[in-house]
Amino acid sequence: MSLALPFVKRQLCSNAHLRYGLVYGRRAQSALMARLVELSNPPSPQSNTSNTASSTSSGASSGRKKATKKLTGEDTQKKNTPSRNLLEESKIQSFLDHIAETSNTVTLADITRLQPNGHSDPETPEYEEEYNALVDRLCRSFSKKQLHSFIKMLELEGTRRKSPKQHHAVHIIEDGWGWPSLTKVKARKRDWSEILSRSFPLDPRQSFLILGKDGANLHALSNQYNIHIGFTTRPLSLNAEGVRGALKQLEEHIAFVKEDIVEEYQDLSLENPVPPELLHRISRLSGAFTETFGEAKIRISYRRSDPRAAFIAKRLVTHVLCDFESTAGSSILVHIPPDAPSSTPVPSALFSLSYALYPFLSSRSLHWNANASGAFRARKVAEWIGFNSMEDVQKSGGLELGRGRILDMEENLADIQRQLFTHLPESSEGRSRVITASFGHVLLTPPSSSHASLIPPLKGSWPLSNLLRWIQEKHIGRLFTPSLPAAVLRSAAQKTQLLHRLIYEARRTDNGQQATHVLEFEMTLPSATINQDGVSEPAKSDSNPPHEHIETALNHICRIGNQFVVDLMLPDRPMDIRFSIFDSSVLIEKLWPAELQKYFQDLSLFFHDGEADASPPNAPLILHLQGVEYRLRSSVSVRQTQAHASAPHWATSIPAITESVLDLEVDDKSTLCKITYNEPFTDVNWRAFLKGCDFLSGLRVPTSNNTFVDTETDITL
Repeated sequence: MSLALPFVKRQLCSNAHLRYGLVYGRRAQSALMARLVELSNPPSPQSNTSNTASSTSSGASSGRKKATKKLTGEDTQKKNTPSRNLLEESKIQSFLDHIAETSNTVTLADITRLQPNGHSDPETPEYEEEYNALVDRLCRSFSKKQLHSFIKMLELEGTRRKSPKQHHAVHIIEDGWGWPSLTKVKARKRDWSEILSRSFPLDPRQSFLILGKDGANLHALSNQYNIHIGFTTRPLSLNAEGVRGALKQLEEHIAFVKEDIVEEYQDLSLENPVPPELLHRISRLSGAFTETFGEAKIRISYRRSDPRAAFIAKRLVTHVLCDFESTAGSSILVHIPPDAPSSTPVPSALFSLSYALYPFLSSRSLHWNANASGAFRARKVAEWIGFNSMEDVQKSGGLELGRGRILDMEENLADIQRQLFTHLPESSEGRSRVITASFGHVLLTPPSSSHASLIPPLKGSWPLSNLLRWIQEKHIGRLFTPSLPAAVLRSAAQKTQLLHRLIYEARRTDNGQQATHVLEFEMTLPSATINQDGVSEPAKSDSNPPHEHIETALNHICRIGNQFVVDLMLPDRPMDIRFSIFDSSVLIEKLWPAELQKYFQDLSLFFHDGEADASPPNAPLILHLQGVEYRLRSSVSVRQTQAHASAPHWATSIPAITESVLDLEVDDKSTLCKITYNEPFTDVNWRAFLKGCDFLSGLRVPTSNNTFVDTETDITL
């Protein structure tokens, strides 16, 4: 029995490890059980008295009998007494049964004991050693089935039951215990140490939206990702060189931009497509890629995160459509002054009767829709002989006296007043007519080319009739750019107000000369909302009027009617004139289009209740009124000044209006001067109006060392 107890103890110590993965088979357990039973129940000793020789005395024989009888009695007592079971007394059997039942059962506590308290920095070599050691420890301590059970207990996903054992251990370490992925750490080290070159194929709209206006984002992308970037057109692609990680980030950025692109389509009402160079200019100004799509559509591609770019592109496309239609429907005339008076010291034979096209150069940039290849103005040629070829309106009588001739493009005599009124409907009660004369230059724009040029499309000097015939036959485009007359530069401002003006034009039904149906909205901006830089901002005062009085505080008017434009070329004078007549009536607010009413309410709230960083509302692109569609022609802020223009040698003073106009979408600023002629239309009033036109268009800029500087600040909503 003394030999059995150490053996049992060793077996118990050995079986104590079965719970942690080392489990004996059924055969080993059965053998162990049999050995323990054999040791706990030793066999009884058997007497062998039948062959013993008897050589002692009878007393000895009697003693042996007594001893044998005593031993027989003890054996009988032992047989009657139950034997001890060491397995039951030491609970070995129950422990072994528990091990057998729970041999494949594990708990979270079993694996939590192996979880380290922390790890080294993933960027150091020690982290890789700790990571691999932990994976090896888990694989040696547990079976694949047990590791899969741990994954279920931790509620982890992504690993299949048939995955390798090592994958289960990695899944527990990374997703269960939150260790950084060793594979990703190695890949990241490789990404930021290996230099590669990649090419990303793009289509035109993708390349524009990735590179930005005029490629402005190219430098920003290079700095952001610390890579070298180039752009090739054949094939259209973006080429980049840098570390692998930076190229991956650039690839993600390009993929994001591609997914962020949204497309919209706008119908065209023109027979001829919009010139590609004009579409490119719209793209650069708006930030949205515009291109011709099909026969009568324009596709606008922009990023979903920049919806205002699409609005500006639509606004500029609409402006182009209105501009093409209004140019086709307007009229152009030319004025030829009378012959030189006999009192002039230069012989009349030396008077030049020829005209030429001169490149137009201005201190301000031309309007955004001007032809990029150049703009030219017709002028009389004679200054080279020292004779002032400009018309002296005080001697010639100018437009007021009508001594000269006014011709149309077919060289027929024309009358300005008749030309204006002919295309208007009959006047009716409640309507008013206003004639406006704006001063500037009528510019001729040749067919578009890839580069700008100072060489005129019609070289040399020609009689005026040849010049007119060339304009008509070649279908030369024209553009009126406003400018300030010399007399206005010296005038002092008397009254200034700030305006917000919207002009909508209805679509024309034909291409003939006819009046344009116009809806004009004008609102006086509160001066308290204009800061020192001329920028509109919401009012910050706490004493604003109640909401019901906001619309009254913002003076506004909406007029609807017909407008016709006549451009008058004055090649013998410093400036040309644009005449326009507006036959209109006031449209009360309750009859406004619903889109305009909503815009006015939002704009009123912006000025009085808006936050400091709030953005002004966008003007509606389309208005619908009585079944007629009106398109937005212009949305501008205006600083309007009233002044009296005069000159020392002129015994007259002309009331003029100057305006500094800022286009809100393209930040295009221009200045103009105009005079108006209101009803009643009498001969006396008409002559006074033409006298003002002669004065402002015929006065030359005096030669002096004084330089005029336009200090007017821009106004923006």
